[in-house]
Amino acid sequence: MGLLTGMGFVAVFAGATNTPIACTIMGIELFGVEAGVFIAIACSISYLFSGHTGVYTAQIIGSPKNESVFKEKGFTLSEIEDKRHLK
Repeated sequence: MGLLTGMGFVAVFAGATNTPIACTIMGIELFGVEAGVFIAIACSISYLFSGHTGVYTAQIIGSPKNESVFKEKGFTLSEIEDKRHLK
């Protein structure tokens, strides 16, 4: 149960901040290296399914998660959100 809780903790943070590698390292530091593979999988899945949203609205899209939204490269998360509301 503790492993699943740890995976969920870092996965939510990875999706919200768009930082799966940093969150994987944080999870390994907090919950031990033996949980590293499971934490990395959880962080990667959370990152991929979170879309182009996040808590840091000034974050710039350097590389889109999906090729269908390639036109969003170089824009901040707040600019993308503003475009979606105008449609």
